[in-house]
Amino acid sequence: MHARLSIEAGEGTPTLCNLSPDRVATLGRNRSNSVILQDKHASRWHAEVVYEEGRWVIRDSGTLNGTHRNGERLQRPTPLMHGDAIRIGDTVLRFLLEGEADVAANPTPVEVELPAEPDTEEPGGKTVLLPDELGALCAFMKASLRDTAPQALVGRALTTLLNQTQATTAGYLGFDPDDLPRLVLPHKAQLDVHLSRQLTQRILQHNRTVWLGAEGDDTPESLMSVKDAVCLPLPGRDGRPVGALHVYKTGRGFSARDVSFCEVLAGFLGNCLQVLRARRQLEAENCRLRVHHSGGDDAILGDSPAMAKLRETIARVAPGPGNVLVVGESGVGKELVALGLHRESPRRDGPLVIVNCAAISPTLLESELFGHVKGAFSGADRTHPGFFEQADEGTLFLDEIGELSPECQAKLLRVLEGKGFRPVGGTADVRSDVRIVAATNRDLEREVEEGRFREDLFYRLRIPIRVPPLRDHAEDIPALVEHFLGRLSVEYRRPVKLTEASLRRLQEYSWPGNVRQLRSVLENALAMSAGDTIDADDLPLGPGRRKQTEGQPKLNLEELEADAIRQALRQTEGNKAQAARLLGIHRDTLMQKLRKYGIEKEGG
Repeated sequence: MHARLSIEAGEGTPTLCNLSPDRVATLGRNRSNSVILQDKHASRWHAEVVYEEGRWVIRDSGTLNGTHRNGERLQRPTPLMHGDAIRIGDTVLRFLLEGEADVAANPTPVEVELPAEPDTEEPGGKTVLLPDELGALCAFMKASLRDTAPQALVGRALTTLLNQTQATTAGYLGFDPDDLPRLVLPHKAQLDVHLSRQLTQRILQHNRTVWLGAEGDDTPESLMSVKDAVCLPLPGRDGRPVGALHVYKTGRGFSARDVSFCEVLAGFLGNCLQVLRARRQLEAENCRLRVHHSGGDDAILGDSPAMAKLRETIARVAPGPGNVLVVGESGVGKELVALGLHRESPRRDGPLVIVNCAAISPTLLESELFGHVKGAFSGADRTHPGFFEQADEGTLFLDEIGELSPECQAKLLRVLEGKGFRPVGGTADVRSDVRIVAATNRDLEREVEEGRFREDLFYRLRIPIRVPPLRDHAEDIPALVEHFLGRLSVEYRRPVKLTEASLRRLQEYSWPGNVRQLRSVLENALAMSAGDTIDADDLPLGPGRRKQTEGQPKLNLEELEADAIRQALRQTEGNKAQAARLLGIHRDTLMQKLRKYGIEKEGG
């Protein structure tokens, strides 16, 4: 029975080869073959087609790249059926039986549903994929399940388009600045790889495939070096395209089936990109919820003039877009100011991500802030979105910003200047829409003068808010005590109250640990007391220093702080973790102050 091989994709001679039962037809790059393949992936003697025992059989010649029938690699000599697709490298041949002439021009197709594309003329329409095209699409779909980064997924899609349509260049343009903006394959393309703006504009205007070879329009000037071009929209959830695929070809044009294949792949790719984006948002939200635990005491309490002025400042600054620097001693409630700024800003529906820069190892700080990709370093077994990505469309609170290393200060400055950042191990910049609220208990102006903090970064945090220490608004202590004792009574399941003497002593104390220390003192007193009343002697304040009264000489704040630390260490017999809790500060902050004042070994 006579049969034919017809070249449908790729280059080779002859394009139509008649087969005869009494001779072997060989395929490969050698010029002695029955079909000479001009394909760099084909071997010199790649495969052969023979007539055996009343049927046509194809067998691979033990090649490295293999021979594929209908998308499956040959493992042994395999019978051929009418319409079978044979792929060798990037070349596709069709096997046709002469006895099937009535269907020779239209071998048995496989129908697949196109992804729904809102606002198009034929939503949910059908296209026809032949077995080799269906195999290539299924291979792409299967492999795409392993891709967790947009760049890898888009790169796989472009490679599939190049291989299946024999295109010269395939490119991707993303319309969302937060996603992958542009990718072109192959990287060393010979023709000009500037993707046509005219075709992209037509995609944005009409949201449908543009095929120059079918429409007969004038070729854009930027595409004068190509024979044919196809531009396809990538569907988004709201019906508008989220990106565009550009596929260019030199030498000869695309077939209608090439374009149909591109449309099916573009629809699937658009959906995959939306799934990846939703997954990244979900992971970021999960990370944010793990990071941010407010503990419930999230109100700025007190009716003193100092607190009224602070609330007024927050209300005035919150609606604006500017970055903010919150300045104040440890424990005054700088995190509550950041929370207030976030809640009263247009970003209130976005995340608030809180980062203690001093609590993160300097070697991991860059990875935590900017994220890392899978395999970036030992132990990076998955891609991790950094705090900037987690805070996208929200607020990022950088507590103790003065602890940032010079390298991280430089990277942070780059982000604040409107530029992107690159995750550790990444190859592309990422942009995130974030408002920065920073906080410090240091004198950053002095840090700048002494070269420990970048001046240009300092001025980028251009809106200052100062939070007063507790000793400057001691009239708010009764309201704070009532609030804290109300919470603690619920936690400890017994009501308690303070005597007038104990409340008076709290108001006279200097509070080097401020509001955080006040809460710790109250909890300590409640835990250690047996009754329902806390007296002055039950308060773990030690002899302490009393709040300065008018006419007394001013006390040096650093001496006061160092003295409070020494007292806390004595009371806890040198246990630094307990001393930090008693002072209402983080243990890392306590260790810094111990080094600062040279009292690491005092108190045990």
